[in-house]
Amino acid sequence: MNIKTIITCILCSIAMMLNAQIENLPRKTMNGKEYYVYKVAKGEGFYSISQKFNISEDDIIKYNPSAKNGLKRNQVLFIPVDDAVESDKKYSDEPFTHTIRRGETLYGIAKMYHVTVEEIRDLNPGVHSRINAGDKLLIPQKGGSVTVTSRSNDAVKTVETKTNSEKSYIYHTIVSGETLYAISGKYEVTVKDIIRANPGIKPNKLAKGAVIRIPMAAAEQDVVAVEKQAEQAHDANDVAEVVEQEEIDAEDTPDYKTYVAKKKETFYSIAQKFEIPIEELKKVNNDIRVVREGVTIKIPVTMAEQATVETESREENSTEYIEAVYNQIYEKKDVDHINVAIILPFMLKEDDSNIKSSLYTEYYQGFLLAVDSLKRQGYSINVTAFDSEDSLEVVKEILNNEVMTTMDLIIAPDNDEAINMIADFGEKYDINVVNTFSLKNEKVNTNARVFQTNIPGSYLYAESAALFIKTFNNKSIVFLHNRDAAEEENEFVTTLKEELDERDMTYTTCDYSTVLNVADLRSVDNMTSVVFVPTSNKKETIVTILAGLEEYADKNPYCNVSLFGYPSWVPQIGKNINKLYKLDTYIFSRFYTIPDDAKLYDLSIKYLYWYNEEMKNASPRYAILGFDTGLYFMNAIARYGKNFANYEMPDGDNAIQTDFKFERINNWSGFINKSFYFVHLMPELKIEKISN
Repeated sequence: MNIKTIITCILCSIAMMLNAQIENLPRKTMNGKEYYVYKVAKGEGFYSISQKFNISEDDIIKYNPSAKNGLKRNQVLFIPVDDAVESDKKYSDEPFTHTIRRGETLYGIAKMYHVTVEEIRDLNPGVHSRINAGDKLLIPQKGGSVTVTSRSNDAVKTVETKTNSEKSYIYHTIVSGETLYAISGKYEVTVKDIIRANPGIKPNKLAKGAVIRIPMAAAEQDVVAVEKQAEQAHDANDVAEVVEQEEIDAEDTPDYKTYVAKKKETFYSIAQKFEIPIEELKKVNNDIRVVREGVTIKIPVTMAEQATVETESREENSTEYIEAVYNQIYEKKDVDHINVAIILPFMLKEDDSNIKSSLYTEYYQGFLLAVDSLKRQGYSINVTAFDSEDSLEVVKEILNNEVMTTMDLIIAPDNDEAINMIADFGEKYDINVVNTFSLKNEKVNTNARVFQTNIPGSYLYAESAALFIKTFNNKSIVFLHNRDAAEEENEFVTTLKEELDERDMTYTTCDYSTVLNVADLRSVDNMTSVVFVPTSNKKETIVTILAGLEEYADKNPYCNVSLFGYPSWVPQIGKNINKLYKLDTYIFSRFYTIPDDAKLYDLSIKYLYWYNEEMKNASPRYAILGFDTGLYFMNAIARYGKNFANYEMPDGDNAIQTDFKFERINNWSGFINKSFYFVHLMPELKIEKISN
């Protein structure tokens, strides 16, 4: 049993004894209402009695008018039994509402809030795997139940917190007209704490229906205080001595000014307003349990003198104050020098035959070309490259290097554990971390410093399906299914069919065996406009269907034929380009370079000049990936500082191979790149990239 558990048990025992004492008090019924009959002890004041019975000072006076001039020893008080409750539930266990965004999955939403898919389904009968953008889900509140029990004095509290992560949060759905200041007062946390916990919010433009997380700072402070006492205490008597010493210390209070509390204000909001520690405020107001409108609060004068003028101004201009807090946390400044670390498995200790390491080397070389381009514009940039050796131990050693804390940007390798380690480091030291190579890493869901440059699968398929419907809404849709292929329907087709069903749009399926023949398409003869969509996304599919579709187009010259394909087809465009042109083909992909792009030509010449070799013909081309990524992020940091994401995301739709349209997943997450293309091979023998 750990020390925290021991102390919690001790305090619970004390609380239960006090409860028992209260229950054993004599009672008296007056006018049909039952009261405890309580005799005031020597030195006892309103605060200790209100704590003991969990009743406010105002209510004590309400039922005992003779107490309005103060309490005396042996004075008899009548305390309503119904009003004396055992605990004060600070945070609610009530579910909150999440509005579904396009591309989200039940699994992803469950991970976002540290709950299970089953728990979401229990609260939302009828919800299975299919969820629709715009619909609302009830989410169980798993991290936010905090019960604070206080029965003897301010130092003895039982704090029960349900935690599900390293930090404990509860979640709040913003309602219309709600302000950050009001939310901070409701949960008794500071505006600054909420802003820090939700870097994605615009503090003076809260979006109705958005979810924010509330740090349970007050409860955590109570737990820490109990633990600190526990370290000094060896038994219950020692805990009592600590309590007595705190009461003695509280008598030595500094000079103070007075402040009359306004409606809905709390100790926390007042402490925030005057920028003083909550402990100091409570110490000089130890006779007040609950802050109510009209109650006079003492403000330590040494702290109040500097804050009074600012406070009056902030009351009148709370918008400006909150904006100032935001700008203080996420400072926006010009950058004279940019430091970048690239941690990739170059595998320098191995021979040159490692294809993976050669691709990462090419990425680094492309990145250096971006550095050169920016240096020619006058920027000062320092790049430090580290060989991770595909080893977590090596990554740990790299992060222990003092120079790493000075970085503005870190390019992470493809290993998920390494990404997590680097992301945690970036969060600690406010360093942007770029995940270029892993699609399935989940750190972006919870770490505001992570940028994932490849759109995750669920978002890609959902966004592609939406763009598909927009592009082909006037065409007949025909799915091509190879009945001999022992494979399940791919995720894009499933998503697309669900979207079509949602809109009551019809579609047809044509089955074929191994290779598509024109005879397999008899059921769709004489259509005037059709788009064919294979249900298999394998790269071999393109070979099995092109001849049959070409013959169909020849036999139906008045039919406007289009073909829709997959990212796996991109490397095969060159060898099948004439047929793809003829069939008016669209291929969705995260990246693509148009062969005759002037920027591609210039970069290729420069790469050949610098490195005396041509780029590898991979998909994607790693040198261009490094160039596009480096140019985007270093340009953003140079213009806005490393907190650029909290102010203005740069325009990233002018890249050679990969555009950048970063969006946060939620208000506390990192960013995913939502950009992708429809690569359109037109019958006019032209290629265009259609951005989403």
